[in-house]
Amino acid sequence: MGTKLRRGIVKIKPVYIGIYHYSYVYGSVCSPDVIGTPSVSPRSPEQLEKAALEIVERFEEKISVDFVETEKPFVIKDHEDLRKLPEEIRYDIDALLVGTIGENPLEVHTLSQYGLPMIREDVTDGCLRALRVKKFLRQSKFLYIGEIPSFSAPNGPWDFSAIERRLGIRVRHIETDEFYRCFDRFSDDEVMKELENWKKDFEKIIEPDKKELMKATRVYLALRHLCDREDANGVTINCGRFTEERPVVPCLAFDRLIDGGIMCGCEGDITAILSSLILHAVSDQSVLMGNFGYKPGAFEAKEGEVTIEHDVIPLSMASTKYIIRDYHGRKFGVTGYADIKANQPMTLLNMDKSLEGITIIEGTVEKSEDGVHCRVIIHMNVDGDIRRIPEIAVGSQHISMTFGHWFSTLKEVGNLLGLKVLHL
Repeated sequence: MGTKLRRGIVKIKPVYIGIYHYSYVYGSVCSPDVIGTPSVSPRSPEQLEKAALEIVERFEEKISVDFVETEKPFVIKDHEDLRKLPEEIRYDIDALLVGTIGENPLEVHTLSQYGLPMIREDVTDGCLRALRVKKFLRQSKFLYIGEIPSFSAPNGPWDFSAIERRLGIRVRHIETDEFYRCFDRFSDDEVMKELENWKKDFEKIIEPDKKELMKATRVYLALRHLCDREDANGVTINCGRFTEERPVVPCLAFDRLIDGGIMCGCEGDITAILSSLILHAVSDQSVLMGNFGYKPGAFEAKEGEVTIEHDVIPLSMASTKYIIRDYHGRKFGVTGYADIKANQPMTLLNMDKSLEGITIIEGTVEKSEDGVHCRVIIHMNVDGDIRRIPEIAVGSQHISMTFGHWFSTLKEVGNLLGLKVLHL
């Protein structure tokens, strides 16, 4: 994929307010002098600079995430320094790390007018991860390939400008014929070389022949090329229309792209790709998605469990290599089945088409099985009353999942982005 700027680096600008409001000559009736404790006295510029650096040092020692960059502190020594602050705040600053010599409510209020989150040195990792999500989304772009609307995920949202205004994510629509022009550009030698490299991840190949495997590899190369060209880190394809033109599916390519940091959504599902980008930003892990079963019999769900049923499982989320199969038992296309890592904590997420709410469910992965029609069926147990899922479910029939419990962080994301959080 080449060398690229890492998305989602959170940049913090420390601001230390060193203005002391009480007269040092007589103090105040309510100053600490009156009750017998030392008052906060004015400090020299050198002392203020040192105090600011100490706050930054304590902040950096406490955090345990690797995506935060701290800028040089700006120290407000006099009132006129407040007018210099705009020169210090670049467009890519994500939050202000605020320290003060006292309470300084007036100056803190002034800082709040810049519209940036204000944090203290005791900020939680969850809050920092929420800041990362906001930055990551603003630096993200996904490709929608195929006809609009997708009739298998018909609820959009189809207003790509609204997605950018609301979440900062850019979108590029690519017609199917443009994809296939890219698909056809790769020579057989290029494709075969890539396929041989890919085969190290295959445990065995059942139905697909060399011709089908070559087509699946071309899909991967074409999608990777388009994402490189467009600087995209997400892609969703209207798969139903995709296969009407040629017997080609993107399932196995999606597996590999996701593990390469490009989140993928099936069936042109936009709420699923948005959810996957958020989960990836929160966890820095791979994410899968698929049909969400929470009623007995729906998508192979049994009593008291939920399922995800689809054809995508990134190898990093599996405990085995791939068994290479055809697509839905239809004698064309390529999918990969692998056993999911069992007994893992997991988080499910979906976004509402209004872009105003999210559903969050935590639980544990139980097992997976090959469902033939949809190759990958993942069985999960959830925390909370499973009967309440219909009350809180938003978005499409799909849902996205990653390993780990991320509810508290996603709740911070909801607060930061103004999203209503629905959960069990």
